Amino acid sequence: MKKRAVVGVGVAGFPKNAAGNSWAFLQWATGLREMGWDVWMVESLQAKEIIDKNGQSCRLSDSLNLVHWEAMLSELGWNQQATLLAEGESVEERGLREFADGADLFLNLSGHFKRPDLVGGAAARVYVDLDPAFTQIWAKVYDSPMNFAGHNAFWSVGLSMGRGAVVPDTGHDWKPILPPVCRRYWSPEAVGNPAGPAAELGRDHWTTITHWYGYAAVEWEGRSHGNKSEEFAKLRSWPRQAGLRPRVVTDLGPGEERAGLEMEGWEFLEPSAICSEWKAYRSFLAASRGEFSPAKSGYLTAKTGWFSDRSALYLALGRPVLLQETGWSQWLPSDKGLVAFRTPEEAVERVKEIEKEHATHARAAEEIAREHLAVEKSIGQALEYL
Repeated sequence: MKKRAVVGVGVAGFPKNAAGNSWAFLQWATGLREMGWDVWMVESLQAKEIIDKNGQSCRLSDSLNLVHWEAMLSELGWNQQATLLAEGESVEERGLREFADGADLFLNLSGHFKRPDLVGGAAARVYVDLDPAFTQIWAKVYDSPMNFAGHNAFWSVGLSMGRGAVVPDTGHDWKPILPPVCRRYWSPEAVGNPAGPAAELGRDHWTTITHWYGYAAVEWEGRSHGNKSEEFAKLRSWPRQAGLRPRVVTDLGPGEERAGLEMEGWEFLEPSAICSEWKAYRSFLAASRGEFSPAKSGYLTAKTGWFSDRSALYLALGRPVLLQETGWSQWLPSDKGLVAFRTPEEAVERVKEIEKEHATHARAAEEIAREHLAVEKSIGQALEYL
């Protein structure tokens, strides 16, 4: 008999320009399915999250959320084992209740699923932290409702959690895990020859995709834990010094900050052309020269060992990654294919080294994804904690 897993995701809750966000969650559901598990995917929406194409509140049946949810399920060939719950609306729950009762595993990604009554019968109920340091600070310092209750295991994509990360003690034993990649959908073979408008926007450029500010910085023990904008500012002259014109897909609008960066060689792309449809998003990554990305300053300050689920996709597609060091290089290879940088000067030196042996780094990138991030490796290792 197959093992049963319920996976709580955050797909419908982010229905616009969110291909990358959706796949941060879908890797787990599709990954367990690829590993032979019987999987039921669930999500619960608050009324304020349900919007139509104009961003106005509406019923679930008329929402952009439902359109995005159903499109993703269709693309993945998902069966009927998926339930989208909406606050204030009646949704059939019986099938989910019966499946979850006695299930082997419930994975609650970022604590998005908030109906513990439906999954309390699962043997292992795992909270998966996708935002290390911020999750713990929000809970401990700001008393934010992080939905920890009802879980009996706690994992985090901070590879230094429990082994060097500097974060508040929430009373949980956070176990470090790697972000998984389902290579059925994310490999050179899966994408073929990347084509189309999104691919042309990325072709032969170093790229990345990010929220510029995301959410507000948080404070703990007199230290600020901020966003990527602070680290991009430190790398302002990187394109000019490296002789490159990197492209950043972001929500940073026109203004003095953007104009100053553009003068140094940065180019900015609107998310809608790349992040609305996941295969276009995949083509953009696959056609890129590689990914160059800083980390949120909070991940650095807290020494979390955070490793990007988006960087994992670049690697799986055979694209080299030059990623800011948060401590992750203690647990992953960092010389070929995946390269760490600590300072702006190192970032310039490392990209020039990659460019000299780009083909070698491209092959190494895919090998790292295969050996460390493929679902049977990453999820398989995480399951050993149970």
